[in-house]
Amino acid sequence: MKKTILACIYLLLAVGAIYAQRADSAYVNNMRAYYNKYFNDPTNPIVLTASDTLLDMAIRCNDTVMAKIALGAKLDYYYYGQGENRTDSVIAGVNRLKQFAKRVQNPELYYWTWAARLVNYYIKQGEYNIALVEAEKMLREAERDGLQSSIAECYYALANVYGAKGLSKKSQEFMLKEIELFEKTNVTRYNISCQYSDAAAIYIDMGEAEKAPELLRKALKTVKYPYHEVTAKLVYVSLYLTQGDREAAYQALEECRQMYVDEPSLKRHIHYFYDVEIDYNRRLGNYNEALGILDAREAELKKINDLTTLAALRKTKADILWDMNRKEEAAGLYRDFLSEQKKEKEKNEEITTGEFATILNLQRLSAEKQQLEKISQEKQLQNTRIILFSVVGILCIVVVFLLQQRKFNAKLHRSKDKLDEKNRILVEAKEELRKAKELAEQSNWMKTMFIQNMSHEIRTPLNSIVGFSGVLVDLFDDQQDIKQYVSLIESNSKLLLKLVGDILDISALDSDIEINHYAVDVNACCQASMDSAGELFSKDIKLIFKPACDELIIDSNYSYIVQVLDNLLNNASKFTHEGSVTLAYEVKEREKQLIFTVTDTGIGIPVDEQEHVFERFIKLNDFSQGTGLGLSICRTIAKKLGGDLVIDKEYTQGTRFIFSVPMQRI
Repeated sequence: MKKTILACIYLLLAVGAIYAQRADSAYVNNMRAYYNKYFNDPTNPIVLTASDTLLDMAIRCNDTVMAKIALGAKLDYYYYGQGENRTDSVIAGVNRLKQFAKRVQNPELYYWTWAARLVNYYIKQGEYNIALVEAEKMLREAERDGLQSSIAECYYALANVYGAKGLSKKSQEFMLKEIELFEKTNVTRYNISCQYSDAAAIYIDMGEAEKAPELLRKALKTVKYPYHEVTAKLVYVSLYLTQGDREAAYQALEECRQMYVDEPSLKRHIHYFYDVEIDYNRRLGNYNEALGILDAREAELKKINDLTTLAALRKTKADILWDMNRKEEAAGLYRDFLSEQKKEKEKNEEITTGEFATILNLQRLSAEKQQLEKISQEKQLQNTRIILFSVVGILCIVVVFLLQQRKFNAKLHRSKDKLDEKNRILVEAKEELRKAKELAEQSNWMKTMFIQNMSHEIRTPLNSIVGFSGVLVDLFDDQQDIKQYVSLIESNSKLLLKLVGDILDISALDSDIEINHYAVDVNACCQASMDSAGELFSKDIKLIFKPACDELIIDSNYSYIVQVLDNLLNNASKFTHEGSVTLAYEVKEREKQLIFTVTDTGIGIPVDEQEHVFERFIKLNDFSQGTGLGLSICRTIAKKLGGDLVIDKEYTQGTRFIFSVPMQRI
């Protein structure tokens, strides 16, 4: 029974796979039929909507070939289309196709799009210098990638640019380079047949027709499309005429004519056939037939407003009329041609000037961009060095501190040994030794508490600094990540500096330093502390300032007053979760004292602990941030200023600190 069930399952899976394969095959056939129906004429507006439909169909069945064809068809509509202002559409289409080529890892398509569409479009627009800049940029990128087929595509583009500029010899040089690369490396070149044909045509024009037959034989041997074959056979027409074989030339021309009739895809290249047919009839003396073809060509060019080609045809027509001894008509056309040539020259000069201006602007922008990038990199490197040096400096300080503590511990141990030895020797001094021992133990306890607090508080920011500094080095070029990590480093660095600052303040205040007095604006002190503390409080807590005077200037120390007020407001922010915090002061003229009060509606301080909090390293909440030095520092500062800092025992709605300083008006 089990075997029968398994056999049925396998059979269903096989049938499903076959059905899916047939469905995919049918879908592909539908795409091919859709392409053959709507994409024969690239200038037909229906191509725009049809290409989007074809691209959607290709994406559904993951057909990268048809996706490439759909994108290329939309680009070709603008490339071969009529009218002005098509440049932006061509550039956008080229960029889309280049991005697709990169995504599917198709470098041949990438460089073909760049060369055959963007560079050739600039050539068609007469913007030869911009075309040359693009071709040279493309060659540099291809040489950097080291892809022989891409380099060959660049040679093809450069040959087209120089050919358009009228530099036939230079154009042929790059054609031959592409041909040599093709023959030596066997790179894939779909249009190599055209390069053979074009090089042969240049040899014929230069009077070296004997070199053309070999190239034309290679051109026919490498044909891949009807366009390649007809191109080679049109060159054969010119070769036979040069050799004087009119019959062969006629047969080759008629064969080409039939190919244009039989193959619809050659319609876009019909002008090549007309040029050869005109030259054929002229060289055989069939002037009337040549003029008839010229008239038909002029009518077509006038419809699309191709003035450049029209001017060239007028020159050809004038040459034919001159050969027919219709010199007056020929002279008129020559004058028109010279006039058009003058206008074209002026236009080309304007275009060339604009091109050079564009190129110079691009070079200037590129140089400025490189300079800005260099400055940014130097600044980032400098900031990284500063951070690393800061971390190293902090580590050195910690190491020195630990070494000093170790030395101090060793010294304490030696002192204890000496005391023990003296205790054994001097029994009569037992009581004094006991007191000294208790004092040493108390000092050792304070030292232990200090080390524990400082180790815990320093280790957290230091770990963040060290860890994220390593990440910052690894992600050096990513601006957004660096910004995030630097903000973490900055916040932890500030915490570490606060802890170290408290220690330095204690050391400074314990010494006999002299506090400088100068004119102090009391309202400015209070406002500075309020501004600094503003960001510490949540939106639910009101921060209130109640000055006693509009202006009060006293003789005191601005920095120390602000430091005390900052610490008191900071403490209030930690233990006040709702209500308000009020900073106020009052003037006692008789006692000549200025009384500051910081009142909060927080959790308050028990009465029996209110004096205890002013001792060093004392924290009522062991989990709160800090070392327990803040209030001790504040009271020491108050006494140094000649005042005092106490807690108002009568206030029971929270905590109220009373900070008094001598008041001597200025």
